[in-house]
Amino acid sequence: MQDEPSYLVIPAAGLGTRMRAIRPDVPKEMLPLGNKPAIQYTVAEGLSAGIKNVVIIINRQKEIIRKYFEDRKFSSDMFPLAVEEIEELKRECSITFLYQKESLGESDAISLARDVVNNHSAAIIYPDNIYFPAQNGSLAQGALKMLKHVFRQYKKDVSALMQVTEKNAPGISNSGRADLLHLRDNVFRIMGFHPKGESHFVLRFREELRTCGLSITGPHLFEYIKRAKRINKEKEFTDVPVKSFILKEKGLLGCRLPGTVFDIGNPKGYVLCLEYIKKTHSPIKPL
Repeated sequence: MQDEPSYLVIPAAGLGTRMRAIRPDVPKEMLPLGNKPAIQYTVAEGLSAGIKNVVIIINRQKEIIRKYFEDRKFSSDMFPLAVEEIEELKRECSITFLYQKESLGESDAISLARDVVNNHSAAIIYPDNIYFPAQNGSLAQGALKMLKHVFRQYKKDVSALMQVTEKNAPGISNSGRADLLHLRDNVFRIMGFHPKGESHFVLRFREELRTCGLSITGPHLFEYIKRAKRINKEKEFTDVPVKSFILKEKGLLGCRLPGTVFDIGNPKGYVLCLEYIKKTHSPIKPL
């Protein structure tokens, strides 16, 4: 397993039906967060961790995402205050777009990046998971930087963990629930996953941790996706059966993030994220 992820894979081909009540005219990845769209935070998160190869999986109904990254006039018209940053990202990163023909779930979308990522380790970020670092000096660093440290140290796949509280639970989808064993500091061993449920996250106990959509994995990911796909019986091929395979055969770790991860694929989560940005006066750029 390589110590450094060389690629960032962003599955952005989902339907995003829950967010149509907020903005039916744009995909959730293009929802404004302060002065820039959500997906721009995701690409910046990868660059902040030194990852300069980005793969974004979209569908034909989401060409607006590709156009935003490739057409300066278009991005200037949509988000004039973000255009300089997006141009800087484009200078620093190589961005490849792939297309998912049918909406078959995030694991199916990620599998399309196999020939691009090849035998390299990769970071995976779901673009509706937006991380803001803690605002207390030494903890103000990007999520992927912390995950990379754990990945290098333990030589195992690692997923981000976020703290769920009674305040933020209504804005988080009922997914990512896992049983954890604390190892040391911010590192946990994932012992098992629970199925995705309906409605929002309901705490089992005070300040429960959940896995969220930021992770780093070895190149074995694509073989595990292939294996899990053979036995998947659901229309939506999520990451749970894939991670369950990896957990059983290789082990999985979780890294507790000191900041906040907002689930902006959830209307309440999107509102909470906007409130946070307004409270802090300006969007936070990952370091």
